[in-house]
Amino acid sequence: MKAPTKLFVSGPIIALAAFVSTTTVVAAQIDSGKLDWTLVLNETRGPLRSANVSTPLGKTAVSEILGGPTSGSVNGYVIYTRMPSGGRGPALFTLPLEDDYVVLSGKMSVQIGTDKFVAGPLTAVIIPANVPHKVWNDEADPEANLEVIGSANPDKDLSRDLKSMLKPAQATKVKNAAQYIREIKVPAASELKPGLNRQVIANMVKGSPITVLFDCTLPGSGGPPTHVHDFEQVYFMVEGEATMPYGVNLLKAKKNDIVIVPPGVVHTNMNQSTGVERHITLLLPEPTVPPFDIEFRKMGPLGSSNPDFKGGPPHQ
Repeated sequence: MKAPTKLFVSGPIIALAAFVSTTTVVAAQIDSGKLDWTLVLNETRGPLRSANVSTPLGKTAVSEILGGPTSGSVNGYVIYTRMPSGGRGPALFTLPLEDDYVVLSGKMSVQIGTDKFVAGPLTAVIIPANVPHKVWNDEADPEANLEVIGSANPDKDLSRDLKSMLKPAQATKVKNAAQYIREIKVPAASELKPGLNRQVIANMVKGSPITVLFDCTLPGSGGPPTHVHDFEQVYFMVEGEATMPYGVNLLKAKKNDIVIVPPGVVHTNMNQSTGVERHITLLLPEPTVPPFDIEFRKMGPLGSSNPDFKGGPPHQ
């Protein structure tokens, strides 16, 4: 008997913005073609990267690695995928790490074990480690999603060769598979309060080793004061524009941009635009030992507290 198809649709369909990104195509043929996956490596250096949404989409799905162990995100893979109508990801497979998706536009079909679902815009799909799954697009319109692969022990579990971690799988029953489909509730601007308006999609309490959050801010609002922490944090912009102090720089992140914040980098996020800003926040992995955020204030140039200091060459 054919497994029932369930529909999870939430939020507005997110339109794709145009951006030209420098990429290198990497063909991933796994298990003699059984697990085909076309990967594209975003070659942008630095913390701010933009997903390539301007290149015309062909007949096959393309996954763009925005960050990974060889390109800035040392504790996980952050991947942006576009699937045309009829496009498919790898055949049914497992990963030794958690594999999470957030549908950004269109609808994504997903099989978890033997059960099949349809996830609409701003629906998350949380796949635990070693659970058989696959994704595809059966709809007339193209689909786009953000994918993050991570674990509680990235130094031990995370390979620098992504395709080597995929293993062919059989369609075996997964208990209560529907629990891994999670609708993101998108609050209207009138429902938002000053500061971060946060929704937890995945974390340790929900059984995940990484944290996936959906954050919204009003104009003139934002996150906590500038701070540091000892875990990796990644922002992915869903809507609007965020201003992000990052070390001694000030970054402007727009829709389909990511900002990778390594451990120890001073940062925060602010909405200095005229519209609502929404982004996905990833903690890779979720921290377990406090303090989690340590406030860090900019004091000025080194030695500037000395009234006789007149400036000079950088300290060696």
